[in-house]
Amino acid sequence: MLDQMHRMAVFKAVMDAGSFRGAAKVLGLSPSVVSHHVSQLEDHLGFALLYRTTRRISLTDAGAELLESARRMTEAAEAGLGAMSRRREQPEGRLRITLPSGSVHPMFQGYHVRLAAAFPKLHLTMHFGDNLVDLEGSRYDLAFRGSFRGLADSSYKARRVYRQDLWLAASAEYVAERGMPKTLDDLEGWDWIESPEGVSLKYLLENPPDRLPHMPVRASMDSVIMGSAFCEAGLGVFPTVRSALISLVREGRLVRLLPDVPLKPVELHAVWPANVGPDSPVHQVVDYAVEHLQSYTDSLV
Repeated sequence: MLDQMHRMAVFKAVMDAGSFRGAAKVLGLSPSVVSHHVSQLEDHLGFALLYRTTRRISLTDAGAELLESARRMTEAAEAGLGAMSRRREQPEGRLRITLPSGSVHPMFQGYHVRLAAAFPKLHLTMHFGDNLVDLEGSRYDLAFRGSFRGLADSSYKARRVYRQDLWLAASAEYVAERGMPKTLDDLEGWDWIESPEGVSLKYLLENPPDRLPHMPVRASMDSVIMGSAFCEAGLGVFPTVRSALISLVREGRLVRLLPDVPLKPVELHAVWPANVGPDSPVHQVVDYAVEHLQSYTDSLV
């Protein structure tokens, strides 16, 4: 069937060009190959499609009938390919994305709105949470994952889309009660707000010393939004990205602690299965994030 469809397309090209030589030039084939395809089509059908003379070609009745079918076939193929091309340029359908809970912070909300506006034919389904999702076998097509140490090796494809300095902060009232710390040792006995669970001060320091202050965990949670709320309420020290804290620090509601102590930056990576095709909207959404996410959040501070 595919061979005959290919030969029908060659037959149509011959009639559109008015000669075998003209069709050969359009198709990038030799005239003898073009003639062979038409002859093979005629042999398959069992009757002639063309009258051939040294000066011109003309259609038989059967050829005229088949030409209409060949034109409908190629028009349908061109329409389908055009639709796929437009889909690649302006993707359609549904894309399911899982993102860290911190992505609901106001500093990211405008970016998400712009992303949706940039792809008006794409139905975005967005899940915000800090539970690590195994994309294989899940309902998600794309994940954005935050980390302090880069990503673990995996079979997934990944690109970094965002990087931000990490700050330690506490409420102005909390600091006033204990005094402004000058060294890590001065944090001895200060409360720690843990998010995500298990992230300690040692985990975040670029060069952790042998001895670290004991900081009892006041609360653990899987939401940096709630962690920031606990911090602002005076319940302890909380680490989060600079852009999420800077306005509160400028307003005097939070205080940045130990700015000379280097902390690991927070990085956000886009992650997707390795078998995602090159024309998938996953790639366009990732490209958009690489181009716009960092600059958008940086513009807010």
